[in-house]
Amino acid sequence: MTTIKKVLCAIDLTKASRNAFDRVLSIARASKARLYILHVVPANYPFSWHQRERLKLLTTLRERAEREGVPVRTVEQHGDPARTIVLHANARKADLVVIGSNRRRGWQRFREGSVGERVLRAAAWPLLIVPGDLPSRRRKPTISGAASRRPHRAPGARALEERSPG
Repeated sequence: MTTIKKVLCAIDLTKASRNAFDRVLSIARASKARLYILHVVPANYPFSWHQRERLKLLTTLRERAEREGVPVRTVEQHGDPARTIVLHANARKADLVVIGSNRRRGWQRFREGSVGERVLRAAAWPLLIVPGDLPSRRRKPTISGAASRRPHRAPGARALEERSPG
């Protein structure tokens, strides 16, 4: 079994990346891994694009990780998102890279492309792509009667589920 010591989570300002962060935080906490949070401002936008929202999001995510005892570092960079994710994952020797997917379809996907697909093609490490339309891991499962419902799990996610007591 591979030991996870360094995890890179690439985020943007979407729900998909917040779901990805929820997943990666539980993985990093369970494996006692260092967490790198990366935000890439696309090269076709000025670096000041959504600056306040980015700062607020990165600060919130960093504080959440610190509260849960996960060593964390945040990084912002300007450039091509897929290439920058690959660059940081390779430079940091990441054991796992986690990104969110907006599940673009049709013309939008053709026009904008898929960062996840481009990262996957260049990946030399495990890559977890978390769909944005999955329920967040932060919510607790509801209890109805004597049985509780299990949270929805993406195919193949069983191997990466956190294994914590209680």
